[in-house]
Amino acid sequence: MYLKVFRKILNLLHQLNNKNSLKDSLVIGLISGTVGALVTELLNVLLGNKLFFGKVASSMVVNPLRSYRLKNILLGEVMHMTVGAGIGALISGLLKVAGKDFVIVKGIFISLLAWIGLHNGGNKLDLFGIKPHSTKSHYFALIQHLVYGLTTSAVLKYISDSNTFQQPSITKVNNRTSYLEYE
Repeated sequence: MYLKVFRKILNLLHQLNNKNSLKDSLVIGLISGTVGALVTELLNVLLGNKLFFGKVASSMVVNPLRSYRLKNILLGEVMHMTVGAGIGALISGLLKVAGKDFVIVKGIFISLLAWIGLHNGGNKLDLFGIKPHSTKSHYFALIQHLVYGLTTSAVLKYISDSNTFQQPSITKVNNRTSYLEYE
């Protein structure tokens, strides 16, 4: 079942790439971030972890004892996908300013900042009713955020038009100057 979902996502991304219809950097970031959040949840399922980000997110707005109900998990998943889309938009905004080179490094860096701010900061500020207590859970969350950054930036690069993001000045090539010379 999960492989079917993953194949459908890949098929949709392939269709978007073939059409070259995505030139709006915000939309590209929102789609990429949502796909990255979906992949982290699929990774969670495939590795057998029982603490989904949807459960943790739902514990922000409902009683933690009720966050295991399906309707509350779905609410938490909507929250998780929304946050994932927002971080994808941040990655897209960074690429709009800094250029599309080293896209994977930039995506992973933003996802590490999200891990520090959302996972660690959220736990310290008591935003979540459900808290991971074992060191293994914290490492697993770190790995999931790294996978999120990798996936989001790879999807962003794959579905975006080549002219959507500026070419950074250090790799820009024109007839008069190279990156060692100054204008």
